[in-house]
Amino acid sequence: MSLLPLIDLSSLPDSQWLVDPPEPSGILIGAPSEVSAQEAIQRMADFIGDSLQAGELETPPHQDWLAQLEVPGIPHALLLFGAPRTEDDGLECSLEECPYLVGIETILPAIDPLTMYVNMVRLVAASAGEALFAWDIVTNRIMAGQTLDNAFLGDGTEPPDRILWVIEGIETEDDDWILQTKGLHRCGRAELAVANVDEDSHQAALMLLDGVASLSMEHPLPSTSDVARIGADLKMRLNTAESMDLEEYLPSPTAVITDPEGRDSSVVLEALKQPTVAMYQTGRSSSRETRLARESWSIFVSTCRHVCEEIDCLVQVPFMPKEDDDQDTHHLWMKVVKVTEDTLQAEVIHTPPDMPGLSPGDVHDIDSETISSWCVMLPEGPHGPDAATALQSRYPE
Repeated sequence: MSLLPLIDLSSLPDSQWLVDPPEPSGILIGAPSEVSAQEAIQRMADFIGDSLQAGELETPPHQDWLAQLEVPGIPHALLLFGAPRTEDDGLECSLEECPYLVGIETILPAIDPLTMYVNMVRLVAASAGEALFAWDIVTNRIMAGQTLDNAFLGDGTEPPDRILWVIEGIETEDDDWILQTKGLHRCGRAELAVANVDEDSHQAALMLLDGVASLSMEHPLPSTSDVARIGADLKMRLNTAESMDLEEYLPSPTAVITDPEGRDSSVVLEALKQPTVAMYQTGRSSSRETRLARESWSIFVSTCRHVCEEIDCLVQVPFMPKEDDDQDTHHLWMKVVKVTEDTLQAEVIHTPPDMPGLSPGDVHDIDSETISSWCVMLPEGPHGPDAATALQSRYPE
């Protein structure tokens, strides 16, 4: 485990959606014993293999110590602190098992907030000595056990960019909701929201918010005068909360997603309910999904053996354009119809209009090297590569 180099993958958003400087981001690590400032700073220095510029600051009443550090390769100063836990903090971990918290706070660079977020967790976990859990102060998300080890403290696949935000709901009237992100302000970007969402459209609104938030990590958010394409058959516009009379519900700045006509998002939400419609992915998200899907291929095949006759098991396959063609690569979902030893047969569900040689119902042989994702449509919701461990426990070989 080491620090990851920052990569400039992003284009900063239109100025009206820019948060400069980004709001601070903080992580608390649960530790099995008290940690002094000297121990924490020395552990961090040992972890990065370099000296640190550190200075202790005046300690607030609720903390034992507070220090400011300059870390090579980290663009902003870090605040590192230690504090005893309290009985009313709401954490499931007992005080006997976890009596102490080591925290870190800094600014995430807008060019690559995800890498810096991973580095934050690694730095403060090293300072604590042993990490029982990580508690995100901004989103209130708690990560522990295998999730924490695999996504942050090991050398495996990085966490998805949606780890940077959560989605919250506000019911403004009976069965009339605003869904909004919380966490993008710390990434230097406006929060996102979808208004006038009924209960039947919640899942589509979650997909829309997660998808646009992810795209904003690599592509600039459009101005209010522009219509943006977010999928082969999907277009949207952004409006300010003020122009939609939603400023009493939403922090500033918030970009409210609507249909191109700018009234609400009913058209794009209805489109996302259809199995033939998908949003674009960033290159980083697509690469991560492909790696996870291929690494967990055997789990997916085993799951298909158990359930594919009763439950839809879908596999996503990239169809590349010809070398002299400027068309996009199409990642098409196909339904598994037969399971062999370590391969599958799957049929095409739908075909884009610019792929005339492919027809719904066409059957193809699929192996681990030809996929970009997979999904099991369980009654409680879709399970993809991120849920491979849960599927393996549920459907053992």
